[in-house]
Amino acid sequence: MTKISTVTPLRRCIRCGAKAVKPRKGSGRTTNYRTMPCMPIPEDLLIAACGRCQSEYLDAQTSTTLGPQLQEVYLACLRTRVRIAIDILSRHVSQRRLERMMGMSQGYFSRLRAGAGNPSPELVSHLALLCHDPPKRLEELARFWSLPDEEWSPLSIPATRSNRRMKRKGKTQHDSQRTTESNRDGITTEAQATSRVRSADAREEE
Repeated sequence: MTKISTVTPLRRCIRCGAKAVKPRKGSGRTTNYRTMPCMPIPEDLLIAACGRCQSEYLDAQTSTTLGPQLQEVYLACLRTRVRIAIDILSRHVSQRRLERMMGMSQGYFSRLRAGAGNPSPELVSHLALLCHDPPKRLEELARFWSLPDEEWSPLSIPATRSNRRMKRKGKTQHDSQRTTESNRDGITTEAQATSRVRSADAREEE
C-alpha cells in the first residue's frame, strides 16, 4: 500500500536562496489592503514565507484564497473604528443630530455602535476627521450646511488661467458699465444745461 506524504514540500527563497519557503502562520504581519496600507493579518492565516529571511510570497492562488478572509478583517477594522469615532463624537453632540448632519437615517449610528452593519470607508473617514477636534469640526460642519451653496468655501479659489480670464472679463464688463453710466450722466447734465440756457433766453425776450 502506497503511503501518501502530508508534508508540504519546501521551495527555494528567491531572496536568500534558502530552501525554506512553505505556508506559515505568524504574528505582526500586515498588508496593503484597500484604504489601509498596514492592515493586520490574522495570525492563523497561512501564507507562504521563508523560514530564514521571513520573506512572504503572495501568488495569484494565495491571494484568491485569502481574499474573502482579508475582506472580513477589513470590515472588522471599519466596525471597530466607527464605534470609537461615535463614542468620541457623542461627548460633544447627540447621535441623532450627528446623523442629520451626516445625512444618515435615524438610529443608524446606534446600530453601528452595537456592531450591526458594516460602515463604508467613506463614512469612517469623515467621522475620523471630525474626531481630531470635535468642537471645532462640528461647528464647521454645521456652518457648512447653513450657508448658501456659493458661500461656504473657507478658502479663496486659487488663481488659474481660467479664473484670471473670467476675472478680467468681469472687470471689463464692470468698467464698460461704469463708462456707459458716466456717459449717460454727462448727456443728462448737458441736456439740463441746454434747457436752462433756453429758459434764460426766453425770459430775456419777455
